[in-house]
Amino acid sequence: MNVKHLVYALCLAALTGCSLNRTAAHVTSGIIDTGLPVVFSESDPQYVKEALPANLQLMEILLASDPGNKDLLVNASQGFCGYAFMFLEDENPERASVFYQKGQAYAERALDGATAETAKKKDAHPLFWHTFCKALYMNINRDKPEAIAEIPTLEPAALKLLQLDPGYYYNAAEDILGAYYAIRPRMLGGSPEKAAEHFELALKGPGADFMLSRYLYAKLGAVAAQDQALFERLLGEIIEAEPKDGVTRLPNEVAKLKAKKLLEKKDELF
Repeated sequence: MNVKHLVYALCLAALTGCSLNRTAAHVTSGIIDTGLPVVFSESDPQYVKEALPANLQLMEILLASDPGNKDLLVNASQGFCGYAFMFLEDENPERASVFYQKGQAYAERALDGATAETAKKKDAHPLFWHTFCKALYMNINRDKPEAIAEIPTLEPAALKLLQLDPGYYYNAAEDILGAYYAIRPRMLGGSPEKAAEHFELALKGPGADFMLSRYLYAKLGAVAAQDQALFERLLGEIIEAEPKDGVTRLPNEVAKLKAKKLLEKKDELF
């Protein structure tokens, strides 16, 4: 075999290997996408807390072989954002911040240049996770000027989401708007009253039984309004809610744990 044929054979083998890796990654990402509801149906938060990091790492490995896989990018964004919110930010906000930024970066890749102004229906899910990760990052980094400077970007993105897919992830675009008005100072457009309006909308329809929305309402909206009665009522509703099997089981179990911890901080917040 001459040099020319050898180079051709090596290139063909490399291309075949890349193709096989990409195919395997694509198939596995489909399994992950189908299997996520199983994770969210789990009743044991500690089990998921211990198991999920390996799955997040698997998604990153698969993305190395299939970097343009939009579904996998969105799932990775949701995974890093959700893990940070459910299991990290209360005890380790610095580590949670890193996870939020990773989630935001994966969603940005899935958007592939689309913005709040140009996004189409197909971009709704990555736009949501990009914005949700950003909002949660801002909330725990209010002492950082670069994080505060990004707050105005939340509103146009959330309003776009309400146009594209208003009920996505249990009305959580309304949670983003509630957070937007709750964490901004009044002199810069913040409004506890408007925050409450949006959080209330988040609890309608598909969001009625999603307890993490009530948790955000208590933590951000009630505290911003300095409404202790509302704070206690919302957290009490979370704690007393009857467990229901289904895809909200895990976030609702996590909400119970977070609500109990937040209630213990009542005297610090009011």
